[in-house]
Amino acid sequence: MTRKWKDSRGLTLVETLCAVAILVLLGLLVNTGLNLAMRGYRELTAQSELELLGSTLTSALADELRYAREVETEADGRVTRFHSHRYNYPDPDRAYTELKVENGKLYAGIYQMVPDGAYNHGAYELRPGAFRVTCADGLFRVSLTVQQAGGGLSRTVEFTVRCLNYKPTT
Repeated sequence: MTRKWKDSRGLTLVETLCAVAILVLLGLLVNTGLNLAMRGYRELTAQSELELLGSTLTSALADELRYAREVETEADGRVTRFHSHRYNYPDPDRAYTELKVENGKLYAGIYQMVPDGAYNHGAYELRPGAFRVTCADGLFRVSLTVQQAGGGLSRTVEFTVRCLNYKPTT
């Protein structure tokens, strides 16, 4: 009978439990690594999309401000309204445009400047308190901040644009 036990092949219960424990630990390490990689991927994607939104808004604003006419400013230089070649109201008595942020999106008068898809359908927004347009001697200075909806990552963009049709109004 002793001989039969010595000749049997296979693993003992302790060896099997050790192998299972090692496999569980390896599985946990792989899972943790994948979670870290996915989090990094999501953050990089979000940052890239914020930069793309900032660039899109920069292009749209620069195109609009470059051809603005009859620019009205406050004493501190902040632009209150201007005549737009693209976004004027349909009402001829109100031939001016105001730039404003509503619901996290940039509007020129009553028109949205970039489509909802640029904001990833609500995933990103323009921070209302961090949008400012000033004008001095035909040079617009723009500062805006785009962020993830509900906080998180953000991107601030500042640029200047020379107005080709600048004639100050009083």
